[in-house]
Amino acid sequence: MSVEQLQNIISPKINQQVLTDIVVKKSGLKDIQIKEIKIEGACTRKGDSYLSQICRFTIEATGKNKSNQENETSIPVIAKFLPKNLARRKTYRSPVFFENEGIFYETVLPAFQDFQNSKKLSKKFENIPLMLAQWIDGDNDFIILEDVTPQGYKPAVRGSDLDENHSVAILKLLANFHSLSIAFRDQKPEIFEKAAASLKETYFAEKYRSWFEPFLHKLYIVALDAVENEFPQLLPKLKKYISGDVFGKICQGYQLRGPYAVVAHGDVWAPNFLIKYAEKDRIEDIVMIDFQLTRYATLAGDLIFYLLTCVDINLIEQKWNFLIKEYHVTLTENLAQLGSDPNLINLEGLHRELKESMKFGLGVVIESLIMSLLDETEVGDLDGIQGDEAVSVENVWKVSPFKTQAKRLRFARMFKFLVDNNFI
Repeated sequence: MSVEQLQNIISPKINQQVLTDIVVKKSGLKDIQIKEIKIEGACTRKGDSYLSQICRFTIEATGKNKSNQENETSIPVIAKFLPKNLARRKTYRSPVFFENEGIFYETVLPAFQDFQNSKKLSKKFENIPLMLAQWIDGDNDFIILEDVTPQGYKPAVRGSDLDENHSVAILKLLANFHSLSIAFRDQKPEIFEKAAASLKETYFAEKYRSWFEPFLHKLYIVALDAVENEFPQLLPKLKKYISGDVFGKICQGYQLRGPYAVVAHGDVWAPNFLIKYAEKDRIEDIVMIDFQLTRYATLAGDLIFYLLTCVDINLIEQKWNFLIKEYHVTLTENLAQLGSDPNLINLEGLHRELKESMKFGLGVVIESLIMSLLDETEVGDLDGIQGDEAVSVENVWKVSPFKTQAKRLRFARMFKFLVDNNFI
């Protein structure tokens, strides 16, 4: 595979120097000679990524180490790039999301790393694959990351039924990530604010109302059908909720600042967590990927999205308080290790924040849970969008009421849980 072929597949802005810089950054070698580029092909499953296209390739190279001895190195990478279909790219505003992810890697993450490096920590938060190169100009965007799948990492299963072991492990990872923001703001508020505020809201802002709200109303049809069929007595509650300005509530909810505001991942569905296992099913490590929806907002947004979309509904119904406590224990332990008062976020206050945030969080979950329950066969053909201009999102994602009771129940039980526990 030549550089020219790579340019045709990914972006014309990839060149020999970009590849050389990747090798230097990952291997530490000098006097780099690129020997071969082995492309693995596209790896995006239908429906798993509508904002970008993805392919994997390996850079085979040689270079000299610090002792001036020649070494061989093989660097597997994963490249995210703008969809080649212009209508798809414009329909989903892909450049906006690439710009935001670029800000995360170039501005936010380095600030977090500097903050951690100022501490004497036995273990740093390093659960994000290394960003090796990026180009963001709105036309030729790409982000190249270290591909950790050869190390044994694989995505959590798409769906909404993570067991207790996986649910708690990912909650603890989120607590580790969120605690960095809380301690950073506590100790260096001006530096933190500058970094966090550089992020852009890519989804729930008033300027995007006409883009997303019509699709949200289509999702209401699916939600209403599920509740009407499974728990008809709750239908008035759902109708009352969706009769309000749900999109506006979400926008306002994500704009709030305060003690619970963090750099939130924003898109915490299961496939965005890559898990490495030791023997049997013991989780050895987890990394987070995909920061295109990352925002400066309440941590409750991540928790509500993740718990209500990804976790087995039986766990939600039976162990909600346990799950929140597991998150909180890790959060406070990390705050102490980072040199902040662990009581900055107390358990009672966290429960209040979750309850208050559910007023808009349910609106987010209506989308995330319904979309996570779609089969691959139900996902729209994004590259089948005709022409070079944007089309309405609701005409691409043609959702319809669930065909099976199991899926209706998953959604309806989630809503019943919120009603029964006075969240809604």
